[in-house]
Amino acid sequence: MVQQYDVVPGMKAHLYGPEDILSLPVSGTTVVNDGDVVVRNSDGQTVSAVTGASNTKFGIILRHGVGKSGKTALGKEAYQATDVAPVMTIGSIWVKVTAPVIDINAKVYVKTANATADAPLGSLSSTASDGTELPNASWESISNEQGFAVVRLLGA
Repeated sequence: MVQQYDVVPGMKAHLYGPEDILSLPVSGTTVVNDGDVVVRNSDGQTVSAVTGASNTKFGIILRHGVGKSGKTALGKEAYQATDVAPVMTIGSIWVKVTAPVIDINAKVYVKTANATADAPLGSLSSTASDGTELPNASWESISNEQGFAVVRLLGA
């Protein structure tokens, strides 16, 4: 039996409420992909991969099939420097979590230190371990069996 995924990282969750999706160029040397957390740079006009806790103006890359010119280490298409990525700052979006969300009242944390293969920088979790709280965000679902959950963003 083939198991089908119901959702994928970066897919919009169809909940009622406002949305703000910005089209911003990617900067830096690290590639970013659908469902990845990014930070708005100090210029306010570009985004880059999470590299620490000093900047907390986070957004999440919305799933979009065009505009990717880079590749991940596994050969998957990704946004790289100068590509324009769709970045959700307000709205509901599916994300892959590194620790199961079992309580929707838990805070949302972004991994900002001590990255691992299973929990890279920028990954989301409901535990504070090596993380920075994602401002104005809440869980809208517990994790499903594939490890995805819905995050509601209310802007940075």
